[in-house]
Amino acid sequence: MKILFISSRDVHLKATGGELGTSRNYLSLSIIAGKENIDIIDLSENFKKSFKKNIKRFFNYFLGFCDGMNHYELKKILKTAPAYDVVFIDGSNWGAIAKHLKKAKYPGKIIIYFHNVESELAWQKFKRKPISFWKYLLFFYNEKSTFLYSDVRLVVNQRDAKNLQKSFGHREILIMPVSLQDNFKRINNQNLTSSEPVCLFIGSSWPPNVLGIKWFVTNVLASVKIKLQIVGKGMESLKGKFNDPAIEVFGFIDDISEIMSKADFIISPIFGGSGMKVKTCDALMHGKNIIGTTEAFEGYDLDFSKVGAVCNSKEDFIMAINNFIAHPVNRFNEYSRSRYLENYSFDVTLKIFQQALKE
Repeated sequence: MKILFISSRDVHLKATGGELGTSRNYLSLSIIAGKENIDIIDLSENFKKSFKKNIKRFFNYFLGFCDGMNHYELKKILKTAPAYDVVFIDGSNWGAIAKHLKKAKYPGKIIIYFHNVESELAWQKFKRKPISFWKYLLFFYNEKSTFLYSDVRLVVNQRDAKNLQKSFGHREILIMPVSLQDNFKRINNQNLTSSEPVCLFIGSSWPPNVLGIKWFVTNVLASVKIKLQIVGKGMESLKGKFNDPAIEVFGFIDDISEIMSKADFIISPIFGGSGMKVKTCDALMHGKNIIGTTEAFEGYDLDFSKVGAVCNSKEDFIMAINNFIAHPVNRFNEYSRSRYLENYSFDVTLKIFQQALKE
């Protein structure tokens, strides 16, 4: 089986949730089909900033292309695709690819992986910035085409599946939850959470992450006695914005195992977005207590009272954190670790990839 893998991310990068998802997808297909049978079309080069590239992207938007796609890339894909049994499109914003492959009577299978419902994210952004309505229309058009013209649709959770079917009509959908390769380093740490717990926030400088942690600092931090650590690609930009001595901003850390093991809790005050939050999977893999919003846990099958607490208001967060301060729990959460192994490990989703290639 030969597979053409199309992505706007380098398959070897793992600094953000999106990169981890792309890397997982590529590695899974490599294991099933053999690395030698997968070729990559990497559109990330088209995202590099220069005056010339910015002008090209601007005009491609008006032509209905987004996320690095253009006429040149489309022609290249249409020319090379017939040599492959599967075209795997790692993202839902490339409607032109799926649509034109079908029109050209491509005989193989087109598989789309929906990292998120991108049109939903664009709509959320439009509500904050009405001037971005044009981007919502562009994403909606492309996502509709990928949904209608693909053979297999991989979606991370039931919410996204329902939203897609509501917007674009009924099509078969295969649920492919977020998963991570197990790089947990077992540390003999059965210590109880401390009276001044270390609460760790993990996330890149993606708008819902930035908005979420700013909300937490503004509304919750003064009412709880904690140490707050912030880790994530691009988050170093927040260093000059928080003056509270209880806050420590690290930015990107290549190996977060040590800082994760020392944290008493993971906090995840995320109120917007789509898909599933990879940071939640990472926390489960490391056996952490998690205090997060409903959005942070979206798509995860968990007993929230065992994993930590669900909080959707400042009062909820304050009450939950103060309760854990008053009643310490084990810093290593066996339940979180077991749920990762059962439902969100690399081996679990590898079986779903095998099913997708057979369908």
